[in-house]
Amino acid sequence: MARSFAAILDECVAAISRGESLDACLARYPQHAEELRIHLLLAQRLRLTPRHEPRPGAHAAAWQQFRTRAEDIRLGRRPRFSININIGWMRPLAIATAVVLAILAAGGGTIYASQDALPDSPLYRLKLATEDVRLWFVFDDVREAEILLDQSNERTDEIMEMIRSGKPVPGNVLTALREREARAVRILEDHPDELALLARAREQSAAQEGLLLALWGDLSESARGDYAEAVATLHNAQLRTTGKPGSVTPDDLAAGVINIAGLAEPAAEGLWLFGGVEVRLDTGTMGDVDELEPGQAVQVIAGRGSNGRLLALSATVTEREQPEQRYVVSGTLEDVGEGEVVVAGQRIAITERTLLKLKLLRGQQVEIKVEEEGGEAVASSIEGSTGDRPEEAPALLAYEGVIEEEISTADATDDWVVGGQRFLVTPDTELDARAGALAEGTRARVEAVAKDGELVAKRVVVLADEPEAEPEEEDTIRVEGVFEAADEGSWKVSGVEVEAPGETETPEVGSLVTLEGRREGDALVAGQAVATFAPKREGFVLLRGQIGRIEEDGSWQVGLAPVQVNELTVVVGEPQEGSMVFIWASRDEEDSLQAIYANVLDRRRMVTPDPSPQD
Repeated sequence: MARSFAAILDECVAAISRGESLDACLARYPQHAEELRIHLLLAQRLRLTPRHEPRPGAHAAAWQQFRTRAEDIRLGRRPRFSININIGWMRPLAIATAVVLAILAAGGGTIYASQDALPDSPLYRLKLATEDVRLWFVFDDVREAEILLDQSNERTDEIMEMIRSGKPVPGNVLTALREREARAVRILEDHPDELALLARAREQSAAQEGLLLALWGDLSESARGDYAEAVATLHNAQLRTTGKPGSVTPDDLAAGVINIAGLAEPAAEGLWLFGGVEVRLDTGTMGDVDELEPGQAVQVIAGRGSNGRLLALSATVTEREQPEQRYVVSGTLEDVGEGEVVVAGQRIAITERTLLKLKLLRGQQVEIKVEEEGGEAVASSIEGSTGDRPEEAPALLAYEGVIEEEISTADATDDWVVGGQRFLVTPDTELDARAGALAEGTRARVEAVAKDGELVAKRVVVLADEPEAEPEEEDTIRVEGVFEAADEGSWKVSGVEVEAPGETETPEVGSLVTLEGRREGDALVAGQAVATFAPKREGFVLLRGQIGRIEEDGSWQVGLAPVQVNELTVVVGEPQEGSMVFIWASRDEEDSLQAIYANVLDRRRMVTPDPSPQD
């Protein structure tokens, strides 16, 4: 904060008046470029506005009134009152004020109605305009900054409401959010003693950036540019309020964002590999940049530029020795209460920070990302089906195979071929490469859903090498999903066509099916059914997370969810504390979660396989 924004603006206005170009001014101050552009364009318009010269008669009358008043004051006389005051010089302000007052008087009901308008409403522009009018009558900078932060926070609420309603986020609310947040931060830069407001601006910008980083797939197509500008503004607001010199530009986020978890490996000056993915780190990166060391497990959120290059917005070192307390629960909402939901008997709290991507209804199929906060399971996000039949959600497919083509993270969307199956990888796809690099020939697990005829990857997890694995096992493909249909010797499992395994009874529609097979040409041939489970169990749920603890009785602690594992459980792999697992479970008679099938993701051998159907 060496120089105030006002001083920089004055300098650029003077430079442009001398003939310097707008772009040249912006290039000198890239961290302020976005706000400078707005103010400098306005200044240019004002310079082109013809100067208003008062009429000679009005000018002379005004000077006469001034001299008369000065003479009265000098002689101690009472002022002579006159209503013949010429306000021609105030005409533009008078007209603007009259228009505002007329709107307030004649459209009071409309203005009142607009206060609840959402960004897709015709009244939303009026709502923003009335907020601007309010600021016209605030003459204290600090108070103005406080109001701007309030207004920016209201934009967050509007975005959340759009998401809950299943509506795409339009660009107008993103623009309004970033403009108000940026104006507040600019004011506070001139008031460095306002520590409480600076802290609020920093924390609010961080929370809003976190929200937007999770919403790329929920934007309207036309809002992508506004999104990039909003995220850049919020990120830079955090840097500026902490005194950091770096910045990011909207172009650094033009193609969205990407989430990567992987081991750090230096590549070149300013470039690191995380799970084999090259990412640039610089002064604009938040988090554990200075302490970063080779071999550390790091969670990276990176912006994808228009040129395909990745710039880390944040880099956080994670402890590999300590299992994460974050996990994912997929199942049916059994209850929706005040501040909580219940899935398979597990109560999960909802807070004001929970990202709700739908309106919660009992019977709805959802996926909940859960975090531990003070010993309590808290939802960080909830998403699932929307529409008239919320219980009908796309069936999740888990697919294990070898990455067969050179992969790219340079494009916003790309097709990856894993085990002969093509998957669409988007900016929403989570990449977990902590067990090895994302590269051709690496064995990986893809969790996906069928959408518009394509399999869209929700997450890709690299599987650890197993030295004792036999070479012929490398081509083995594992499919885990929900049985949907059978037709002349083929099965459809969560959107994937599979040649049915021989001598296996066709399962009931809706059953959980786990298959192992190989690709033969274009066909996926199931060699055996590892397990099938009919959909008759109560509280059926899918858990994905790390085994935090293995108890003496054999039960596992996954995040905060205790899971019973016994001789009835089909276990694929060798469970260890810290292993990532994928578990199908249901409630037993004692209301506990009983694991039906468990796949330890960093191992591939089977334990106690039983292909016979079970209830």
